Amino acid sequence: MEALLLGIYATIVWLIFFKYKILPWNTLAKIIVFTIPVVGMITLILLLNIFSPSSSNVLVVRNSVGIVSHVKGRVTEVPVTVNQRVKKGDILFKVDPTQYQANLNSLKAKFNLAKLRSVENQQLVQSGAGSRFDLEKAEADLADLNEQILSAQYDLDQTVVRAPNNGTVINVQLRPGAYVAAFPIAAVMTFMEDTPQIYALFNQNELHQIEPGNEAEFFVPSLPGKILKAQVESVILAEGQGQMGVSGNLPNTGLREIPANRFAVKLSLDDRHADLVLPAGAVGDGAVYTNHLAFLHIIRKVMLRISTKLNYVIPKLH
Repeated sequence: MEALLLGIYATIVWLIFFKYKILPWNTLAKIIVFTIPVVGMITLILLLNIFSPSSSNVLVVRNSVGIVSHVKGRVTEVPVTVNQRVKKGDILFKVDPTQYQANLNSLKAKFNLAKLRSVENQQLVQSGAGSRFDLEKAEADLADLNEQILSAQYDLDQTVVRAPNNGTVINVQLRPGAYVAAFPIAAVMTFMEDTPQIYALFNQNELHQIEPGNEAEFFVPSLPGKILKAQVESVILAEGQGQMGVSGNLPNTGLREIPANRFAVKLSLDDRHADLVLPAGAVGDGAVYTNHLAFLHIIRKVMLRISTKLNYVIPKLH
């Protein structure tokens, strides 16, 4: 973009001083002609970085969920494969439900008997031939069995493991016949949500004009030529070097290199890109357009669009 502006300026100078010779090409004219682009470009760049700040570190993050079994048993079915897109509620795998169904049936039979006993005790108490204690115990047993049935039904439902959200099953090593246990840290497959979280990293002095609701744009190299629309959701004024763990030790301030002083601006992707699945871990470039000096936004937008077109160029020989 800078080269384009300089080219336009040079054309204007050539027309005024050489083509039509409207003004003389003397020492004063040379000083003015060479000073204007230097001062103009410096001013333009400084204003762009304040009111249309750009970032070369736009990160695409997608939440991954370790799929674990809530019950133990033999796997009977795995209907998904590696890198398969699924919808929320789609079946990921099934566990043999025999023992859980049997337990539920047993509890239901006990519940029916306890319900009958409760009715009988109530009738005896009403006729004066029964004990109120026996009635209260029968009612308590009935309530307890009802809760056990709810728990057993929950365990039975957990024999069918479903996708927690729209996403992609990344790692599927599970096979029918494998035995799974109800162990929360032993994931049997990895699920990655479709909805991305996007963070643009900026230096501290680039943040003072950025506000939630500002328009933003970015691109990633895996989608050459495409500009993605977004909006500033929040400015995260925190980073790792500002955190101190609970300890009796003195803060360590000089023995290791301090990371770059950059803060994250969280972007929310525009609804028009709702069906687009961005690669997790992708890093691209982007910009935020603040509420001031809107004419500068056009220049930044042109620069972004030129940059994303360059992603079509792959300069390697192997």
